[in-house]
Amino acid sequence: MDSVEYNREIGKVIAQLTAAIQNVGMYPHDHPLISSPIRDAYNGLEALLKTKQGIAIILVGGYLLIDNRPLVLAGTYETAFVRILKQCSIERINFLRGLSLVELEELVRQLASADVSAMRSSPNIKTGKLIKRKDGEQDGTAEDSDLEFSEGEPGETLDLGFSGDETGEAPDLGFDIPGQDIRDIYQKLMKQKDVHPDRVQEIVLYFMENMRKTMNPLKLLAEIKSNDEYTFTHAANVGILSMFLAEDLGFEGSQLTEIGIAAILHDVGKITIPDEILSKPGQLTSEERAVMESHPVMGAMRLMEMKGISALAVICAMEHHIRFDGSGYPQIKGGWKTNIVSQIISVADVYDAVRTNRPYRESMPQDKIVQIFIRESGTTFNPVIAKRFLHLIEKSSP
Repeated sequence: MDSVEYNREIGKVIAQLTAAIQNVGMYPHDHPLISSPIRDAYNGLEALLKTKQGIAIILVGGYLLIDNRPLVLAGTYETAFVRILKQCSIERINFLRGLSLVELEELVRQLASADVSAMRSSPNIKTGKLIKRKDGEQDGTAEDSDLEFSEGEPGETLDLGFSGDETGEAPDLGFDIPGQDIRDIYQKLMKQKDVHPDRVQEIVLYFMENMRKTMNPLKLLAEIKSNDEYTFTHAANVGILSMFLAEDLGFEGSQLTEIGIAAILHDVGKITIPDEILSKPGQLTSEERAVMESHPVMGAMRLMEMKGISALAVICAMEHHIRFDGSGYPQIKGGWKTNIVSQIISVADVYDAVRTNRPYRESMPQDKIVQIFIRESGTTFNPVIAKRFLHLIEKSSP
């Protein structure tokens, strides 16, 4: 089972448990609106535990990790489940192979009560607080995750190693931006072949996982090594920057995933533009500019042909060059207002573009980039989003 499918199945379990918990107190304990989702959650966990010794659901801040990997949900239950865990002062739940339906029913009752003193572990369901591992202690098993917890006791604040060290340097992430994967997606679209949405979601999940390892998104951005790879690496960078900015603005869970997908696919229209125009070192002619400015509409049209691609991705592909004041391209009549996600992607798009060497100009220094965002705030950029982005950049700059 790949990571996307595993996330989907865990997401179903969490949705079912959340539904049951929310219905406790409104219906008798044997009511189908309680017993049915518990049974479904039990069946889902039992199936997953046939190939695993244990499943660890971990709460870090407002985020859920599954076996130390970010959980990406397709539904809206993540926020409710996080709220339930916080009310019960639970930061970790371990489901072990051999768990019974009775144990799961008891867990639902405990979580529904929101009574911290009532929380008790059972032989195959362990609940508790996260604790910081002491120096010299051995790592946990791969099945039981490498984070530790105490049952029913307040733990120390867990250091996950997501931020830099005391010198402010980001940790060695041990990964490369999957530009080749994005290249493959764009090239399939160029050949009029369908791309499975799960493949794009895998890349977003990959980015989210590694964003959790550093508080400085600038250190995750890939450098452009050649003109040929610009579109693909730029798409990866815009995806990272858009998710980081969107998260700072309050987006989370499935919304953040959809934003990441839209950001990665925002420039698919570039596949219709001839290379001699994309890489031209001099100024474009009026005819060439007209071709270049067709790429948002062409990208939106191509995405509309793909099964499983959200309307948000289509909208962002079309709108990412429309400015906050309505100028830019394509020109749409009737006082068109761009989607807030398009406004986020526009900020990320411009930032990565001006910081990168291109055939027709050199990259800009950081102070010049800041000046552009200040000058264009309220015209090219949503002023609130631009201000938040500059704050993030200031925090992240060395």
